[in-house]
Amino acid sequence: MNTLRSKLIYQYIVFSFVQVAVMLGLYGLLFVHAPALAAVTGIPETVFEAAGIVLGFLLFAAFSYGYWRKVSRAVAEDAARQVRERSLLFANIAHDLKNPMASILGYARAMEAGHVPPEDQETVCRTISAKALQVDDMVKKLFRYARLESEGYTLSLREADVCGIVRECTALRYDDIEANEVQLEVEIPETPVLHPVDAPELTRVVDNLISNAIRHNGKGIRLLVAVRQTGEGAEIVVADSGTTIPPSLRNAIFEPFQCSDASRQSKDGSGLGLAIARRVMQLHGGSLRVEQPFAGYTKAFVARL
Repeated sequence: MNTLRSKLIYQYIVFSFVQVAVMLGLYGLLFVHAPALAAVTGIPETVFEAAGIVLGFLLFAAFSYGYWRKVSRAVAEDAARQVRERSLLFANIAHDLKNPMASILGYARAMEAGHVPPEDQETVCRTISAKALQVDDMVKKLFRYARLESEGYTLSLREADVCGIVRECTALRYDDIEANEVQLEVEIPETPVLHPVDAPELTRVVDNLISNAIRHNGKGIRLLVAVRQTGEGAEIVVADSGTTIPPSLRNAIFEPFQCSDASRQSKDGSGLGLAIARRVMQLHGGSLRVEQPFAGYTKAFVARL
């Protein structure tokens, strides 16, 4: 909706400039030059002036009708797009919740019916707990995504040290980094990089990018976590030497529920993390993009403030 609003405002400005230019040209032709036209044609000046007024109204009506048609078509197309996206979103939600819910229900019924041997009950209980946590995580992400996409939602921006936030996120993932034999390379300046940010939301973005790099690649990858000051802003870079993003997903990877087949089959990703991360960066007035390849790495996610 925000994109459509910006597009319509741009079109309105263009429409206004074109209309003013045409009206000024018409005024110059039929009003300023009315005496000369009357002298050449023998037609009274008032006829040219009246014709100018009539043509002005007709042109205004024609431009207005054309702009109304364009706006109506754009609104209808955007509404249809939102309906398609909402339908796809609901279908994906149902798909991704169905499997863990079916597992929980199946194991619970087996336990209730006494079909699980005592020695296997602890394993079944752990499985039920893991599946329930998976569903809980997805529901929380859905709530976050819906909140971030709602009209009028704003972040609570306070000046903070971006380097400190990224450094803390990296340290909190140290156990995962060691367990996956990741070769970590950190390029974070010692000098603070101050910027107005919503620290909790930015922390979730950085943590999501780092955890994605660890989870969705094999062991032993090189991982770069960097902060770079760019004029009055900053860039947070999370690059890795793992697998590339398929061309079929590269343009849609930031859309809800867009994840690789391997991630979907292993249930290692909800398909909402990057969509949430991009929206958070947009609310910061920045952006989130993927670069592939990236300066000695397979790919990089670059969050710009």
